Amino acid sequence: MAPMIDTDFLVVGLGPAGAALASFLAQNEKPTDLKGIAINKATSTADTPRAHSVNPFAIECLRDIGLEDDAKRLGVTGNDFKSMRWCRSMVGEEYGKVHCYAGDPDGKRDLEKSTPCDYMDLPQTYLEPMLVKYASHNGFQTRFSTDLVSIEQTDNSIICTVKDAITQTIYQIRSRYLFGADGGRSTVAATLNFSFLKEPSGGVACNILLNADLTHIVHERKSQLHWVMKPDRITRFGIAPVLRMVRPWTQWLLVTFTPGTSEDPFRDLSPQSPELIDFVKEIIGDDSVDVEILRLDPWVVRETVAESYSSKRNVFLLGDAAHRHPPAFGLGSNTCIQDAYNLAWKVALVAKGIAGPALLDSYTTERQPVGAQLVRESNKQMVAHAAVWEALGMFNKSSEEGLQQINQLSEASKEGAARRLRLHTALEGKRQEAESVGIAMNQVYDSTAVYLDDEIGPRPVVQGDPIVRVLISSYPGLRLPHAWLDKPTRRKTLSTQDLAGHGSFCLITGVGGDAWRLAADKVSQATGVQIKTYGIGFGLDYQDIYREWQERREVEEDGCVLIRPDRFVAWRSMRMISDCESKLLLVLNSILSREESNVIRNKKA
Repeated sequence: MAPMIDTDFLVVGLGPAGAALASFLAQNEKPTDLKGIAINKATSTADTPRAHSVNPFAIECLRDIGLEDDAKRLGVTGNDFKSMRWCRSMVGEEYGKVHCYAGDPDGKRDLEKSTPCDYMDLPQTYLEPMLVKYASHNGFQTRFSTDLVSIEQTDNSIICTVKDAITQTIYQIRSRYLFGADGGRSTVAATLNFSFLKEPSGGVACNILLNADLTHIVHERKSQLHWVMKPDRITRFGIAPVLRMVRPWTQWLLVTFTPGTSEDPFRDLSPQSPELIDFVKEIIGDDSVDVEILRLDPWVVRETVAESYSSKRNVFLLGDAAHRHPPAFGLGSNTCIQDAYNLAWKVALVAKGIAGPALLDSYTTERQPVGAQLVRESNKQMVAHAAVWEALGMFNKSSEEGLQQINQLSEASKEGAARRLRLHTALEGKRQEAESVGIAMNQVYDSTAVYLDDEIGPRPVVQGDPIVRVLISSYPGLRLPHAWLDKPTRRKTLSTQDLAGHGSFCLITGVGGDAWRLAADKVSQATGVQIKTYGIGFGLDYQDIYREWQERREVEEDGCVLIRPDRFVAWRSMRMISDCESKLLLVLNSILSREESNVIRNKKA
């Protein structure tokens, strides 16, 4: 009989989703003796930089566990990648360019108002080891070369049979909770028959990882994405390849797209193929550059999202196992991290006996709409790319026709004017994706884990395009508004975001709000729910030095804002009330579904 190992949490997959979840669970396990194991079929973390763009919301999650500085050290920040361009080749004519993210002046203002963090280019090959290191250093066991063979799910536990690929040993892991973070071909999702909403495939793409020193080329051509348009060159490698930086400016990822097919155009080629080397050199536009192709990774453009992210309150999907989509908006690994950040604190509190099991239902309620929006909008943007490609003659029937169409851009003719207008309109249409700070930051949660009974008005809406512009509000279900604070002695500037998180609820009040702080202490002792309290204002813990919190808190000074461990607003009181303790206990019991199973404090907590 196979040996049996018992644990509380079993995470399958150590990509961005699984490694992030293991890290956040490790943070939330403390100070109890909860245990977790993460397994990965591959022999190591990612050896190809598939995901790379990390947005401020994801960086905030890393900041919570002290990894922001490591991310900055390993990633690329600044304006070098905050644009997108369309060109003949890396050295050829440039047809157009748009600002990306905070490269746009309006986006920069929104970003500075809404977060202490910035966008970053951090390839998956650097992100995953950083997360795995944190998880393993904080008590979460990690096992590579370990394949999930079978799953037996019950109401109280899950028994997974796994195989060690090195020793060929088969053993079983019995866990209270199972997490499928095992990618687009998820064994967890397939074995347990999760249902998916699907659209037909958008075709085949291929990632070509290569080394090429382009330092002499990128001057004034620095950009996140370089879309190469050659309408007079018809090849079997698809249309509109895009080149992006992995390491400045010597390692790159070239992504090709072949719409409307399921056949990989690179299937008969090796990385050393002269035909492939010539193709890459043509994209670069400089034959003198030495090109070393490291690997080819074909993939299918998907439009798929799970209808539910959980089963029986003890099995959960996250990351690509739950939502599969093209890379438009660059939200893939970010959404993986945010799925994990939302889920970890909930599972930990239920596992500790502090929250009721119904709290776990809020994971699907809150995160499934986020995944569905990402899948929907990223596929829309792939379609929007086609408008630019058409304006640049990429859908021609012959090389001669393609050359004629793109040459119209410089013609003083009716056809030339129409072609230039089509290109301008198409590039303007790409600004939504390029400037998409809003879709990264405007996630809204509406579930039982948010208390709305005291709100007298509807949730505010974004002024403008919600994919582009950012909503800043303390309304429950939204991210905690960012504001810069300082110690009264002017020695430690930090964000309101830094007060919250760390596996704990947080209550912020102001001058005249002492009763809220006393109430929070009593409720915390009675329930076992950790609540950290802070006062912002003159004579209190922190000063609102730029008066940003006063503008964004939307409650009176003696009111309060209660923030969940994932830094979303759980509830707020506009002003002081007569019985703070009873009200806070009522709110917390509702948010954590405590009353549904007579939850009591876990004595080990």
